[in-house]
Amino acid sequence: METQLKSNSISLHGLIFQGMGQLSPLFTFDGIISVAAFAAGASPLTFLIGLIASLLTGNTLYQFSKRTASARGYYGYSGYALGKHAAFITSYLYLIYQLANLIFILSFFIMIFNPAILYLTGFNIPFYYGIILIIIISIPSFYAVYRGIILSFKSQITINVIEIIFVVAISIAIISTSKDNTLAVFTPISGYKDLFLGFITGSFLAYTGYGSVVSLGEEARAPRKNIGLSIVVMLLIIGVLDLLISYSLVIGFGVSNMGNFTDTVIPAFMVIKSHIGGYVSMIFLAFNFFIIYTLFNTIGTAITRNIYSMARDGYLPSSFSKLNRYGSPQNALFLLLGIFISIAAVSTIIFYGSFSTGGFLNQFIFYATISTISTLIIHMIVNTGLSRIHENFIFDIAIPTISTVIILVALYYAVSGLAFPFIYALVIMAVYVIIITIMSFAMKSKIKDTYRKVEMKEDI
Repeated sequence: METQLKSNSISLHGLIFQGMGQLSPLFTFDGIISVAAFAAGASPLTFLIGLIASLLTGNTLYQFSKRTASARGYYGYSGYALGKHAAFITSYLYLIYQLANLIFILSFFIMIFNPAILYLTGFNIPFYYGIILIIIISIPSFYAVYRGIILSFKSQITINVIEIIFVVAISIAIISTSKDNTLAVFTPISGYKDLFLGFITGSFLAYTGYGSVVSLGEEARAPRKNIGLSIVVMLLIIGVLDLLISYSLVIGFGVSNMGNFTDTVIPAFMVIKSHIGGYVSMIFLAFNFFIIYTLFNTIGTAITRNIYSMARDGYLPSSFSKLNRYGSPQNALFLLLGIFISIAAVSTIIFYGSFSTGGFLNQFIFYATISTISTLIIHMIVNTGLSRIHENFIFDIAIPTISTVIILVALYYAVSGLAFPFIYALVIMAVYVIIITIMSFAMKSKIKDTYRKVEMKEDI
């Protein structure tokens, strides 16, 4: 049975486009912007803050990637600096983070399917049609994960290039036809509470997918060089795109009308149709479902590597470290699909019991909040770890500290006075962290502590 992932399988450009699958600018266009819009007219400012915060947190990954590279990803970094208990907790935080990503993506596309079709064509299509379509598109996505990293990143390159060209074109078209162009959207015109709520639920989430390449450390060429470089390149590309997108949507919708932005689940479709036309809106809808492939593929690839490594290190049964003939963790993929389907089904029943727009919106916001909070906690852990093993004051202490301060400030503004469904997300995260912390000490005799052995095969 194969136990080692195939080394030298993905180059720098492959890492960039593989990671960008989760940083989809098209999903930001109509998905992330919907929750970032809690900042109202200051939404573009939240994306600027999100980019700065992401570059600061990205520095931590960049510095760690020069020291060690493996399929462990984030938890390998925290374990390298802070020990096995921190690694265990981080690994399970990464699981809930990526599972939440999968479910809020699913929720969003189901949520917009019926309203978008009704708005663009006048036909009232049942919600379950959207579910069927998503299942059909997700099959080749997860099949690519099963077939290994080479098929995944090659398909990602083609799809992402087309997506970027399309997003840039429609953004420029909206801006050029808008009369509400103003730099005021880069100021906190809606207040700091709304600004940081938009950041915590939306804009920071728009950048968090860059860390998905960290778990490809055993499959990348020259990982200690290319992992960190790919992160920087991805963030700069997506940062420019997200600023362009958020600005075009806010001024296209109208700064003075942003209070009504979240009253509809399809604001992007309304802006595109009013500024460019119905046919382009239909193409936009088609592209939205097309990018389910890239989103699910990047998340599936990253999380299966995380599960694979967890099984090797004693966090999960060793059977989940089994690789298929393509060098892909197949049992990890099967576990992911089983958990994903189960949680999605149960949460659907809990939230609404029927396919209602409000239910899908609440589920989308709930899991988006869990995703953001979990990734913020993960980044605070690895920031702390880097500061502990510091070799350079600026990059190993100062920047990680600034990053953590920004995260704490954002959390403070975001969690104070929250209502449904945000408050439920906080409760779930609190309970989850307590449980996995208890598990880390209960399983301490089974957990391997090999993170400081930087000359291991997977680190070479």
